Amino acid sequence: MTMNLQYNSFGSYYDPILGTTTAGMAFQLAPTADSMDFGTTHTVDSVILQIVVDDRTGEDSYNQTIKVYELNKTIYYDSVYYPVININSMINSAPIATKQYVRTPKDRWETADTLEIYLDTSIGEKLVSAPSNVMLYDSISLFYDYFNGLYITTDDAGQGVTGRMNRIPLSTLDISLSVYYKRDGQDTVATYWHYGSGYMASFTAVQHDYTTATHPLKVNTATLNDTSRTVSLDSTLYIQGLFGITPMMKIRKDDIQNWLVSKNLSAGQFAISRILLEFDVERFAGYELDKTVTPIGLFYRAIQKTSDTATVSYPSLTAITELNSTLFGGALNKTLYKYSMKVTYDFTNIIKNIETSNSTIMYVSPYTQLTSTSYYGTTTYSYIENQAYLYQTLLKGTSSSRPPRLIITYAKPKY
Repeated sequence: MTMNLQYNSFGSYYDPILGTTTAGMAFQLAPTADSMDFGTTHTVDSVILQIVVDDRTGEDSYNQTIKVYELNKTIYYDSVYYPVININSMINSAPIATKQYVRTPKDRWETADTLEIYLDTSIGEKLVSAPSNVMLYDSISLFYDYFNGLYITTDDAGQGVTGRMNRIPLSTLDISLSVYYKRDGQDTVATYWHYGSGYMASFTAVQHDYTTATHPLKVNTATLNDTSRTVSLDSTLYIQGLFGITPMMKIRKDDIQNWLVSKNLSAGQFAISRILLEFDVERFAGYELDKTVTPIGLFYRAIQKTSDTATVSYPSLTAITELNSTLFGGALNKTLYKYSMKVTYDFTNIIKNIETSNSTIMYVSPYTQLTSTSYYGTTTYSYIENQAYLYQTLLKGTSSSRPPRLIITYAKPKY
């Protein structure tokens, strides 16, 4: 889900392994005053959208074409929006603004840019022509229906062009719209803001085109879209931010039980001192290990038994009940090209309670950021692979020569 995040991204970035990623942000704006009087005669001079970009991924020198569209459908704070949403059905076909954006840092400490984008004056005419009841703050839903909001994105980055992804924070002063106009002959300005902390809707739309990738390690789209799960082993595990690929590893209850039998162990009758989950990082020419983002934790998902004989089916990830999530502080070893996570506490509990567990299959997935949101008093936890950033990590999979390993250090007392 991509709605009402703390940060959003827009831009386009090309990677020879993961192809082209293009993102855009849709958002609502509200008048800053409780009510506005536009007078009996008004003429719009200019409309300026101001956006703060606080971080980027890609090339600063890339001359990026920004496009702004008006939304043609109302969006809602309490509705669910996913990154694969068909955004073209929600925006007018013609952009109301374009702007060339090249990052020109003033000094090495300054990371934020404030962009001023001049919109078509028709937007200003629409706003200053709004009926008086639409402009009352206590009827803000009428305003959202009248002016649905804006969508900002960029042209796609082509093959061989790195491009750039831009991150927008969502606080009161990071997105604003100013309409400069003459009201009864007097120069006047009307201002609209996006309040990130209020009940104002926003979401990110993302397109991942893996078919444009050219590197030998590029994503296999046939495997990626294998909803029947006929392909069980992969040589490479891709972890991609901005709602991209998330690998899932299957651990069967039978596998743990068979391991206990092979070591002549009974749950609860041996002492575990440490358990590490270790992955090897893919190595190839030109791979910049310093840019590899280390996942900091795992989350577990498992198929639950619904009775003594039946289990939940597994047509997609939505059928899986989430069991647990823990931060492990994964450490990347840049000499050995691997990283490991200490999973002693959680896996010890799993092993010692394996006989009474009602999980038949457990799925383990690395993630980079755990966020929680609260809506109307109910807290919902979302396991999100750092949705605000476009990062990547390439790990060796289960069919490679150096597959993931679960390293258990234990002691069995002699009686």
